[in-house]
Amino acid sequence: MLKRMNKMLIVKESELKVNEDKKISTAVMSSFVILMGQYFILYFFNIESTKMGENIQLISKAIVGLFFLRVFPTVFKKQGTLFILMYCVFLAIFSFNYLFFQQNIVYLNDVLFKFFFICLPCFLYSFSINDRRILRDIMEKCGLIVFIIGLIIGFLVFIKKISLGSYSMSLSYYMLLPTLIFMDKFFEKFSIKSIIFSIVSLFVMLALGSRGAIMCVGVYVILYLLINSRGINAKKFLINIVIFVLIIFILIYLKEIFIFMNRILNKFGIYSRSINLFLKNEINLSGRDVIYDEVLYQIESNPILGIGLGGDRLYTGGSYSHNIILEIVSGFGVVFGTIILIIIGIISTKSLFSKDIEESNLMLIWFCIGFVPLMVSGSYLIDFQLWIYLGLAVRFLKELKGKKKIGYKGR
Repeated sequence: MLKRMNKMLIVKESELKVNEDKKISTAVMSSFVILMGQYFILYFFNIESTKMGENIQLISKAIVGLFFLRVFPTVFKKQGTLFILMYCVFLAIFSFNYLFFQQNIVYLNDVLFKFFFICLPCFLYSFSINDRRILRDIMEKCGLIVFIIGLIIGFLVFIKKISLGSYSMSLSYYMLLPTLIFMDKFFEKFSIKSIIFSIVSLFVMLALGSRGAIMCVGVYVILYLLINSRGINAKKFLINIVIFVLIIFILIYLKEIFIFMNRILNKFGIYSRSINLFLKNEINLSGRDVIYDEVLYQIESNPILGIGLGGDRLYTGGSYSHNIILEIVSGFGVVFGTIILIIIGIISTKSLFSKDIEESNLMLIWFCIGFVPLMVSGSYLIDFQLWIYLGLAVRFLKELKGKKKIGYKGR
């Protein structure tokens, strides 16, 4: 009788943990679906620059906030100490910047809400997920929803029902989630459906989006082949060979592919900024070279303490660095900035090239969604995707360290 009761308690406890992980994972992924839905509403009704559009954005934030608030007690119960510690550390960092870099106050105020109420919670919530297989399942469902909405937007643009302007950086980065999920499934199972969905996503990104998201896909493919080249069976080896040959074929005929795509798009009155820039012989940095030069000059002029958080905005006319390395080094100075980058580098290397290839593949998706885009766009102070990646990666490395200790004691 006692054994049966213990089994029942274990089952209930297991079910409770699964439900908790589902709710936390749903909260973490809710932003992707809500943002894509918001994007569709803004452009379908052509209200992106209106008061109504601002209200829609506020409602979207409130909905995401409700998802997070729903599981806040659970997350705080799990990670209360870490919660308090991280908020104390970053409050101290921001206070230091408010005190000693008063010229940056307007920019610090701009990032304050997003950093403390979106970015840090994303880190803590993703860190709180026990079973990342549940997260992967939620990711696939959310990715499919984002893909469907993106497909509808693309179709409406083609039939001229909506206009996104010359290009949409937001849309291409939103489509990055389903693209990488479908590519992961294709690489793993050689699924025809997944490769078709991947190609469609890539087409939408190329036709209507920016080059940065395409770069992320390229980085993903290269790192995936490196990560999965270890200890593979014959079937996986053949799949990797096919993928490698396919990539070589695409690279050889890349210009012809772009020209063909351009002709099709032009017939529908769509002039892809990304494809046209790819077809140019020179590299176009879209003004980023000017920003990089200015930030590098400020780093050289202020190597010890840097120019403070958000300082890059002050010296570049309100624009951020468009490069996470420059942003961190300029904000914290060469010494502390380099230390932070080394820590991120160690976290990334260990999580991407661990012995658990399945987990590394999951980390790779988030690395390419969260970190890689910040090499050319965005800011780590406001982009929540990076903090989801860091939360997952740090938790994964903590678990690996725990397993090693157990293994050592066992011997």
